[in-house]
Amino acid sequence: MNRSNLRSGILLGAILLLALGLRLYRLDAPSLWNDEGTSVAVAQRDLATIARDAANDIHPPLYYWLLHGWVRLLGTGEAAVRSLSALLGVGLVALIYALGRRMWPEGDESPEAHRCGGWIGLTAAFLAAVNPFQIYYSQEARMYMLAAVLAAAAVLALIRFVES
Repeated sequence: MNRSNLRSGILLGAILLLALGLRLYRLDAPSLWNDEGTSVAVAQRDLATIARDAANDIHPPLYYWLLHGWVRLLGTGEAAVRSLSALLGVGLVALIYALGRRMWPEGDESPEAHRCGGWIGLTAAFLAAVNPFQIYYSQEARMYMLAAVLAAAAVLALIRFVES
């Protein structure tokens, strides 16, 4: 590993720790509001019932299934149920870094291009880490961060597919 990659790795690690800290800060401060309470109630049903109930709702069942397992491990307290979204929010920051790295013009394989792509990725990750909207929605026991993570992962997969 060269110095540039080491420096980028350290900076990315610091950005991810910052993102985690901002998303965990006062995670349990407000009580669960109505929609979060609904998420917790739905997540405590069995998986088949969650799927059946989701068919009559506007939200698909994946988030509820994940939360189902999450509350079995950590419980139903405010911080416990919101921590799933907080971790998904950190995952989104990492995906934004990966997307940012790919923003350099296609076909340029020079060391400068890799360095610039790395800086674009780090800058994008930092902006995502401190973005108030992302922090806010990373502290809600709702499906918003899962939807954003799946969307970012799909875009990254599409870029990789097109590049190959």
